[in-house]
Amino acid sequence: MKRFSTTSIRLAVFVVLLVALVIVGCSKHPNEKQLKALEDAKAAALSAEQKAADCSSEKAKLQAQLAEAKQKLETMKQEKVDVAKRLAAW
Repeated sequence: MKRFSTTSIRLAVFVVLLVALVIVGCSKHPNEKQLKALEDAKAAALSAEQKAADCSSEKAKLQAQLAEAKQKLETMKQEKVDVAKRLAAW
């Protein structure tokens, strides 16, 4: 007898929770506020992705300029050494 009442109570609680979830949680379509929030989030994500792509291209450009400047510096150092050798030999 006790087993029957415990099982029925558990079943009743489960049914009540299930009905509450169906009533509260389910809707056929999102409302306008949810759609606007989704569109805003999508726009923000696209903007952030574009900004990240711009930053990546800028970084690549700056790294190329840095490599070019380092190469120029090495060339100038070598030229300085060559000039110093010619002056010493003169």
